[in-house]
Amino acid sequence: MATIGRSHNRSPKTRLVTRAVSGNVVVAVDEVSRSEVESILGATEWTQLRNNRWVATYEANSEEAALKTVADLRDAQYVAVAGPPDSARAVAWKKWNSPIPVGQSTEVCFPWVASNAELVIEIDPGVGFGRGDHPSTRLLLEELASRISGGESVLDVGCGSGILAIAAVRFGAARAIGIDINEAGLLAAAANARRNGVTGITHFAATRLDQLTQKFDVVIANIHDQTLRELASDLVARLKPTGWLGLSGVSRGQISRLVAAFPQLEFEPVKEMQEWNALIGQLIIE
Repeated sequence: MATIGRSHNRSPKTRLVTRAVSGNVVVAVDEVSRSEVESILGATEWTQLRNNRWVATYEANSEEAALKTVADLRDAQYVAVAGPPDSARAVAWKKWNSPIPVGQSTEVCFPWVASNAELVIEIDPGVGFGRGDHPSTRLLLEELASRISGGESVLDVGCGSGILAIAAVRFGAARAIGIDINEAGLLAAAANARRNGVTGITHFAATRLDQLTQKFDVVIANIHDQTLRELASDLVARLKPTGWLGLSGVSRGQISRLVAAFPQLEFEPVKEMQEWNALIGQLIIE
């Protein structure tokens, strides 16, 4: 294959790659990028997954060559992940790459994965971040899907890959801001916003919570329970009087201490999934 040079000014908008089986690289691109990928990997047979998302398979000479191709593509601002080294692990790889259902009509998936859902949210998590399959994330995804009615402002504290903020606007929120202290997470979140066509109504920044001044209809945070307690007053301060606060990443034994840190809120019954818990609270209006 042709050498893939470093092109750091290239937008990672929709250029995506994953290795599906030993020695293979599956390329997922938008319509515009198909010819560019063919100039790198050679002519291939394309399959359309959904609107403006195409995939093709490139067969490398070996597993090592496939891994090198993945690394080179990542270095050139494409998104790439390795698949199973042998067919024995193909079932586990397929399970890992399966879409994540949310509500009645939405699926969250990697950009190279097919989905027949009415609403598809594409997430490439980057290094060290989730795609939305962890129970703590899924709990808040379900709450967003059922509660967003349209036009809300949303704040995602500890946004990681941006999945919650992006999902909120895809569900109908007017705008979403995600903050995080991890620069890699912010880069992944910005790329995922471009991937889902929501760059104009999402913003991700390394801003501290106590630096914000505006209030939001929805404030969500899926982070460690101790951090949630430490940020309690700042989280409440960012909430509009009629808004709701969603907290996740909490075990059963941590719930009482977390509730005690938010005396200004009235909480609904706890939401639970696979031993993880989420709390939904609203300001007590006297």
